[in-house]
Amino acid sequence: MAPSDEVTAAVGAAPDYGALARKAEQLRQIVAQPSAKEAAAQELARIEQQLVRRREDEGVAAAKARLVGIRRAVGSLMNEYGEDRQGVRDAVVALRAAIETLNARAEQLGSLRAEAEALADRFGLELPKLVMPHEPEAEIDLTLPPFWYRAPQRPAFEQDEHRLRERRTYQEVDGTEGHRIILAAGLAPWPALTPEQQAVIAERAEDKRKERESMAEFAREAARIPTAGPLERLGRLPGR
Repeated sequence: MAPSDEVTAAVGAAPDYGALARKAEQLRQIVAQPSAKEAAAQELARIEQQLVRRREDEGVAAAKARLVGIRRAVGSLMNEYGEDRQGVRDAVVALRAAIETLNARAEQLGSLRAEAEALADRFGLELPKLVMPHEPEAEIDLTLPPFWYRAPQRPAFEQDEHRLRERRTYQEVDGTEGHRIILAAGLAPWPALTPEQQAVIAERAEDKRKERESMAEFAREAARIPTAGPLERLGRLPGR
């Protein structure tokens, strides 16, 4: 995807990016050959560094432009959010008034039914059929969606092959324009190994070397043990 005008204006005109990439691929093929010359390797390293710097510059410019867009979008959405919030408040006021009216109506109906039952009972009269409402739970769906709550955004990380270093993958914003910009520029390089981490890696490598030597020695010792033939095994049976 070609960089936007804002990105181009921020980082300046670039050399032919596609040409650099094609040349880098050609040099990689040359370096992969046993007869590769040191000059080709140096040229490949220089071009790859140029490509990395260019991706980083474009990423920085795109990120700055996107942050400006996010700031503007947040301001606009906050205005709309305030209007929506006031709409909810108005709806709650109207709902409260409607519920109070409904409850008053139900109270009047209940009072009339009680009055009719009292008259019928006292004077031995037949109680007329009086249609009474059900409780609101049986007539109205009172289920409302819960209000949102601010859930913490937990950054996503990955560990290196030694499980000693970690870096952010930004997977928590997957699907956003910001995540696309990050993937285009590439993740940040792993932090340099500390002396303590280097010592841990060296110790692990030494442990693996000793383990391989032990397994090889065990295999050699096992190979020296003669395998008994059928007659020899019979000669060692109990009672022989």
